[in-house]
Amino acid sequence: MINSYLESIIFSMFIAKNSTMEWIVNYFEIIPSAHRSIILVGGITLFWLFEGVLPFSLFQYQKWKHALPNFFFTLTSIVINFSLAFILLSTADWVTINQFGLLNAIEMPLWLYVILGVMFLDFIGAYLAHWTEHKVKPLWMVHLVHHSDHHVDTTTANRHHPLESVVRFVFTTLGVFLIGLPIGIVMLYQSLSVLLSQFNHANIKLPQRFDMLLSYFINQFIFP
Repeated sequence: MINSYLESIIFSMFIAKNSTMEWIVNYFEIIPSAHRSIILVGGITLFWLFEGVLPFSLFQYQKWKHALPNFFFTLTSIVINFSLAFILLSTADWVTINQFGLLNAIEMPLWLYVILGVMFLDFIGAYLAHWTEHKVKPLWMVHLVHHSDHHVDTTTANRHHPLESVVRFVFTTLGVFLIGLPIGIVMLYQSLSVLLSQFNHANIKLPQRFDMLLSYFINQFIFP
């Protein structure tokens, strides 16, 4: 009797977990552009405010003047990614229809599929792209635009040369193709990546132990 009761609870939790994950994936599959804009602008605004309250470094600079070129590069990244979005969407649709890719070759619950999909896509689309930009000299010269910011804050997160935006788009599309991800998971990953990148670059002072703990999961594991 107890075993049956426990089994029913575990089964109900499993169904609930998959239903929640299905809702999340479905939402990001058709996420309106306005919602994506809210995530981008809302993240910058939130961490900008935290920088004013809990700064890690007391920069002596005009914050708005410093942010303007970074906002320009953010805008160019948006334009490039929007212009190339049809390629990413076509790739995601193709791998979904044809059940192509690493994760489509293995049967697994949706929640695990989503978690592994986000992690693997981050490895190829962000970590591997970033590593390549540091190792290949022409790409390093392009990537220097990001590293040339003298006052790193949350606006630095999207400070990318237009060519770097293209490079990262290529790596992301390659990741979608190899892993086999639907557009819902791709959009979920990109939304998380934007927010966590803004957080990683934010000039915010955190408690040392909490900062150390986060570094193991964010800076070293995913979303570099």
